[in-house]
Amino acid sequence: MSTDHNRDVFDNARVAAAYEEYAGPTDGFLDRGEAAALVAAASVARGTPVLDVGVGSGRTTALLRLVSDRYVAIDYAPNMIDAFRRNFPDLQAHVADARSLTAFVDGQFGLIVFSNNGIDTVTHKERGRVLAEFCRLLADPGVLVFSTLNRNGPSFGEKPFQLSRPTQRFSFSPKRAVTAIGRRLLDPAGVVRSVRNWWSARSRVDDRGSWAVAPLAAHDFAPFMHFTTLSDVRSLVSGAGFTIVEIFADDGSIVAADTETSSADNFTIVARK
Repeated sequence: MSTDHNRDVFDNARVAAAYEEYAGPTDGFLDRGEAAALVAAASVARGTPVLDVGVGSGRTTALLRLVSDRYVAIDYAPNMIDAFRRNFPDLQAHVADARSLTAFVDGQFGLIVFSNNGIDTVTHKERGRVLAEFCRLLADPGVLVFSTLNRNGPSFGEKPFQLSRPTQRFSFSPKRAVTAIGRRLLDPAGVVRSVRNWWSARSRVDDRGSWAVAPLAAHDFAPFMHFTTLSDVRSLVSGAGFTIVEIFADDGSIVAADTETSSADNFTIVARK
């Protein structure tokens, strides 16, 4: 898995334009888990400086500015920051890599948010580096919110042309089949890119059971992402010096502390320094 590969994917002008069009500043929460996590964090971090990591074109900006007007946005893709600045020309925004945030000082922020499974764009080893940087930048106490894909969820193991997602029971539906075929007929170039990217990535899939790296269906199977499990993400968070406050599934339900497996597509973690 190459983090530079993912940076190139998200810095592609076509992908950045798609974010600007479809994931702009008014789209709100991605899922109920994110909404629940940000509500929980807001009760602690309201009014404190906020760092919005992997901001893209600014979907989370309006949400986080409800928590605080002391707001800074970063993304490692220059095209994404350009899109953000078109949407929010008066706000602070920087090209920066979450693995090394030397432009910021220790304890500068009260809340750090890394949404949309952004941490999954780096390697398994580098995830610890990212959280270590977040721990350094957070005030004491400070709150971290980030989302991460679940290895046991439906986004892991997807393939082009599928009519049902992995981990979901298959039942043939003429309506679903017509919709799937129609979408492919409307975007034949996207079908070619998806098949090509998925095929070339097959030999690089690394499934360790407790975590894996594999292609993600989004953006024509171009991103090569990290997928976690509950045991893996708990170890990651505690190893970086955080205490988990809550883990939310994508449907907004709380994942109990003794839960070992989940079929959620992703988790949103709220942690305290």
